[in-house]
Amino acid sequence: MDRTLLRTLGDNTRDLIYAKDLEGHFLYVNAKLLQMSGVDSADKMIGKTDFDFSPKDLAQGYFEDDQAVILSNKPLTDREELVLDSDTGQARWHSTTKVPLTDNGKVIGIMGITRDITARRQAEEEAKKLNIELEKRVEERTQELKKLSDVLAHERNLMRTLVDSLPDNVFVKDTQSRFLLANQAIARAMGTTIEQLLGKTDFEFFPDKMAQSFFDSEQKVVQTGKPVHLEEPYLNQEKNQLSWVMTSKVPVRNSAGKVIGIVGIGRDITERRASELALQESQERFRNLTELSSDWYWEQDKNFAFIKLADPNHKSGYRLNDVRGKTLQQLSHAKALSSDWNSHQKCISSNLPFRNFEFQVVDAEGNNRYLSLSGLPNFGDNGEFDGYRGIGCDITERKTAEAHTQYLATHDSLTNLPNRAMFFETLDLAIDSALRNRRKLAVLFIDLDRFKNINDTLGHNAGDTLLVEMSSRLSTSLRSCDVVARLGGDEFAILIQDITDPEQVAKVARKVINATASPATILGQECRVTASIGVSIYPGDARDTQSIMKNADIAMYRAKDEGKNTYQFYSADISTRAFDRLTLENNLRLGIERDELFLEYQAKRDLKTGDICGVEALIRWQHPKYGVIPPDNFIPLAEETGLIVLVGRWVLKTACTQARRWQKDGFAPIGMAVNLSVRQLYDGHLVDDIAQALKESGLQPELLEMEITEGMVMQDTERAIRILQAIKGLGVRLAIDDFGVGYSSLAKIKRFPIDTLKVDRSFICDLPQNTEDRAIAEAIIAMGRTLNLTVIAEGVETVEQETFLRLNHCDQSQGFYFSPPKSPEKFSELMREQINRPRQF
Repeated sequence: MDRTLLRTLGDNTRDLIYAKDLEGHFLYVNAKLLQMSGVDSADKMIGKTDFDFSPKDLAQGYFEDDQAVILSNKPLTDREELVLDSDTGQARWHSTTKVPLTDNGKVIGIMGITRDITARRQAEEEAKKLNIELEKRVEERTQELKKLSDVLAHERNLMRTLVDSLPDNVFVKDTQSRFLLANQAIARAMGTTIEQLLGKTDFEFFPDKMAQSFFDSEQKVVQTGKPVHLEEPYLNQEKNQLSWVMTSKVPVRNSAGKVIGIVGIGRDITERRASELALQESQERFRNLTELSSDWYWEQDKNFAFIKLADPNHKSGYRLNDVRGKTLQQLSHAKALSSDWNSHQKCISSNLPFRNFEFQVVDAEGNNRYLSLSGLPNFGDNGEFDGYRGIGCDITERKTAEAHTQYLATHDSLTNLPNRAMFFETLDLAIDSALRNRRKLAVLFIDLDRFKNINDTLGHNAGDTLLVEMSSRLSTSLRSCDVVARLGGDEFAILIQDITDPEQVAKVARKVINATASPATILGQECRVTASIGVSIYPGDARDTQSIMKNADIAMYRAKDEGKNTYQFYSADISTRAFDRLTLENNLRLGIERDELFLEYQAKRDLKTGDICGVEALIRWQHPKYGVIPPDNFIPLAEETGLIVLVGRWVLKTACTQARRWQKDGFAPIGMAVNLSVRQLYDGHLVDDIAQALKESGLQPELLEMEITEGMVMQDTERAIRILQAIKGLGVRLAIDDFGVGYSSLAKIKRFPIDTLKVDRSFICDLPQNTEDRAIAEAIIAMGRTLNLTVIAEGVETVEQETFLRLNHCDQSQGFYFSPPKSPEKFSELMREQINRPRQF
């Protein structure tokens, strides 16, 4: 802020303000000096001398004055000199004050302030001439006063006009310091008029002490006959403030050489003094800040050996005795960072300034430290190079932060593997190398199967732990020259260079599959994931990074389609299938937006009465081009893309609305079953979605039943129980679908707040012939009855299957034997038929 204030003051003063180094090179120039020199930018003047802007004789005079200040270390005040004005091409008189510019007591240049005094000089000359003429005329006209009174009046008017036109304070006093003449400028400053001033002294307008100071300086002129030039404080009545004026007072003599009065010319320098004071304060603050700074000062001789080190805060890690007589390159374990030693040596050999030369050293504790130096060449009075002087700072923290930032930008924060950007950059370089050397490389695109399920059920902490474990396994299963990276989520990529045979790549893929397949214990749970891998080879499959990655991604999805836990090499056929899959995904998104999804309903039959006792909502997709698409073709895709949450929310609302509509049509209330996916179950908005669907439809909560599978709740039992209890809290029933295939223990099942078990169709299809299926079905039914649960058999397609289930006390059946899935209208007809037909059992 201090420097900004200094520059603002400098650029808005009418004086010329500048700073030079020991050789006269400009270090600072203000706007007024730029204007006077005809230069439009400070950059074009900094580093140059007066010889670049002024005639040689004037420039030489400026240089000699500068050197006098530098050598004497004393200021030069009010030096009157000619300065060339670039606007007019003429030299004008200026008054210059030059002071030594020091650093830690050592003169490093000069600071100058120059004011245009051409008008004052002209006024003084005019005043001298005027007084001579005045004396002559007074003496001549004394004898002829009446005769020449009109001439004298004319002369006085002329003098008055001239004096009043000057902006500075102009006055004439007699030998007793009484005003004989004054212009408007001084009258206004003294808060009076010219008429009231005449014949009076300063004691009648200023405080005694101030008036006495004016009187003393004037009496000195009268007594010595010599002019005085001084800066005086005075009370400016016009501005009602204490101001400063630079006044020149010269004697007026008669023809005999006797002093008969004085002429004074004063210019208000209040602003200039404020600028000088601000500059002094700024310099003092700068010195104080330097002492508090973490930087240090150093000097080198002409052989670039250190001769001085001022480091009061010991930030350099060195003391003078450590570096004295040594060059920078000779310091312990010094290593250049920002450029090589040759470049730096070339710079200093040419005696050029340098900035921010960065290098690394090893401190006494053996730690790496990073330092930065900036230096200026030092030249003696004879112009010969004497060495360098400059400042230094410790940049270890910045370098460490930069290295850490660079690492974060190129590596995955969770696994510390290279990230996507770094892998793509590495692959670009590898392709360039393979092209030059006519070699092949391969990229393996890896996706972890079932990771999303584990992440959703056990939580993100478990997912992160699993990713770290898989990253470690991938790294240890590869050669040191191979590159493995995490692209994001559960996707990884491996770069294998310099391959000669596809089998070489296949071997790596099999190692990766084996490495990922073994179980991992995560948060106390045993988890198993597998890997689906797609392989793309350069240059056969693609010749650029984007295409190679795209083809490997396509091959990976083919591996998933083939059952997962396998690898696939890219081929044109795979690309076609990938396109079909992408088309299906896009069509599904559009289908959701265009309301192409619809529900069919399959009845549940009470095996005691034969009546319809419930219904399950089953989703279908009516594609405008391909017709009805079965759920097996699009539900897995919806799960994978995350669309299943949106689809599931729509199914829930539609099913509840339909169940309520049947009631309004006069049918008896029946239970409505809706399936939940893994992603829906662990979606944070599930309970709110169920409550909203019930509220909007008006369906009684006990008529809604949410179906889940065993596998959905077995990964994270405690979390699943909390979610199911929240659903039960709404009054909604819960069912476990496909029961029997998840190998759940009775101890776990009884902890869940469920109402219904649905026996998987795989145990029903061979009833009653298959003895094993018979035994399993009987055991599940018996367990359900023991736990007081409703047991439903799925996939009942024959009378023999239904008879077996009824005889073994199964509660309900569902399948094509009783009714296939139907539209809402067809299902209404089925319920009407039931009302009108006699009871079967």
